[in-house]
Amino acid sequence: MDNEITSYRPLFQQREYIKLVAANVINRFGDSIDAIAFAWLMYEITQSAALMALILGLNYLPTVLLQPITGALVERLSKKRVMILFDIGRGLVVAAGVLFYVRGMLTPAILTGMTLVISTMEAFRSPAGAAIVPKLLAPEMYKVGTALNQSASRVTELAGLAVAGGVVSLLGVEGALLIDAATFFLSALIIAFIRLHEELDKANVHLKGVLDDLLEGFRLVKQNKVLLVLLLIGALMNFTFVPLNAFSVPFIADVLKGGAETLSIVQILFVAGMGLGSAVAPKIKHMSGRAQLVGFGLLSGAGLCLFALGGYLPEQVLRFGTVFAACLLIGIAAGVVGVVFGAAFLKLVPPDYMARMSGLSNAVLVCSMPIGNFLCSGLAAVMPVSVAILASGGLCFLLYLFILRVKSLQAL
Repeated sequence: MDNEITSYRPLFQQREYIKLVAANVINRFGDSIDAIAFAWLMYEITQSAALMALILGLNYLPTVLLQPITGALVERLSKKRVMILFDIGRGLVVAAGVLFYVRGMLTPAILTGMTLVISTMEAFRSPAGAAIVPKLLAPEMYKVGTALNQSASRVTELAGLAVAGGVVSLLGVEGALLIDAATFFLSALIIAFIRLHEELDKANVHLKGVLDDLLEGFRLVKQNKVLLVLLLIGALMNFTFVPLNAFSVPFIADVLKGGAETLSIVQILFVAGMGLGSAVAPKIKHMSGRAQLVGFGLLSGAGLCLFALGGYLPEQVLRFGTVFAACLLIGIAAGVVGVVFGAAFLKLVPPDYMARMSGLSNAVLVCSMPIGNFLCSGLAAVMPVSVAILASGGLCFLLYLFILRVKSLQAL
């Protein structure tokens, strides 16, 4: 886009969009605080990489199964009210989890149930959040707006991860969960103050109307080859990262012989890299969108291979240093790719289709992740976790080399 804005300064004049970014940032802060404790607690309870991968896979199912329908439904509702309602709902579920914990009743099964409920609520909240962006920003601000939202969220997530260990030590797991619940409530409060004009089609909030909208979304994807190819590639991109997400805890515990503090450093470096990549993405003017996808995608593949091989280096300092550097590298690459993908999606989808297309695209993008987690659950029984991560790096290389041959993406 010739008139695309690459400076952040004009964006800060869009006060309503800044409120949306603030709400998203607060959500990320709470989520990052309980991420360390939850992941480590889950592995301690199960002592099984296979079971952990299986549970993670189940948590993606609401997104895959529900978001195409919820996205079409949200199209006919007040996006602002949907976001407020389900932020409050998620906060209440997390608060209920605290009650289970303090009574000694919090088990892996209950944790899984909680996350499934939260994921179901997210299936409504996510399309609503995506749908209001075109109502708050002009098209020439889509890329820099996406970059600000993603980089600010990553910086806040970084801060949350940095204090997570101290929060759990001082306040316990229940304290971390209460902070997470509070951030959901605060996010809902901020969204309530966003000034947004919405034209609602209340007369057509029924099953047939929702299904018609859903079918229109499928037709749009079928007619727009760039969008179709982009979604399929995005699903494959997510698939390549599944082994890293599923096996990072057992890799750190069994290969690196590290503890929860090592996991914290790994996540901090990855998030820091994503924040840096997201922030600089709008400034990369000499590369087309496709060139950025391929170049930084190959960089992420190299990072995955480096991560897997780094754990077997002879010296401990070298092992940890290589794995930490790989995490930063993967994060930077993922940050740039995420901004390019998000900005392209906003440009390709008409504003009136944004909620249903967000739900449909999220389902397509995430559908590979439960498949990958279920596959990892089986692989964990027959091969070392490092081999699975190394294989994902090789798959990443093949995927992005394939993108070079996709002519339709030259328009990005």
